[in-house]
Amino acid sequence: MKRTSLFGAALIALLMFSCQKENSQENNSAVSKAEQENWQTAKLDAKFADSQKQVTAYLFPTDAMSKLVETPNVEYVQFVLGYSDNTLQIKVIGVDKTGKEFASVDSKILKDASGTDKFSVLRTSTNKTSKGTALLNDHLISPDIALDGINAWQKKLNTVSDLDEVLSYEGSRFKYYSLEVAIIVDMLKNKNTANIGLFLVLNPIGKVTTILIGLDKNNAIKNGISSTGKTADSQDVYDATRPCPPNGDPTAP
Repeated sequence: MKRTSLFGAALIALLMFSCQKENSQENNSAVSKAEQENWQTAKLDAKFADSQKQVTAYLFPTDAMSKLVETPNVEYVQFVLGYSDNTLQIKVIGVDKTGKEFASVDSKILKDASGTDKFSVLRTSTNKTSKGTALLNDHLISPDIALDGINAWQKKLNTVSDLDEVLSYEGSRFKYYSLEVAIIVDMLKNKNTANIGLFLVLNPIGKVTTILIGLDKNNAIKNGISSTGKTADSQDVYDATRPCPPNGDPTAP
């Protein structure tokens, strides 16, 4: 699954009108070793689908993420998957090139009472096309494909079909998604960002992957993103498309 233009900055509108604090609920998501093991054998049935449909995003506070990226030796982040209460749980860990863990941050689950129709406005969103470095550009997202991915994941949850297949590789459940820590460092530069939100989406090859987007203190996004990337209030959207399996620790063969 390629990183380039997988899913877009189109997620802006999602939180602008539906993820305000008064209309949402936040629950802690601390992923233990037991929950990671539970995820590997969890039954992905209607109960799981109904619970997961209530999840809008997984929130990672910027103050905690700043400490994680400043930890010595951290070169990659891994978004680790767990399972409890019929819901996917996610935490992020900072690792070195060998996959050794040095720091971690638990997420809060943002639940939204709005329906799936909220995604239709994403068609009108625009996004940045260049960040100035090859690595950052490689992870920038295309808005039209973002909407396709969001709708595809929601449809999959509604039909409760092949959920195990889209969350696995050759019969093995995804354990985590990883990317370079430089992506998080860049997201933290925006002073309007209070939380980094992780969203689950279904990509064009039919697998669940992740989108990262900076959210303000109300878990909303400024609508100042332009195609030139020069708007001061704009928020960037990135993907984290290296799943394990098939990709192991960063230096694994």
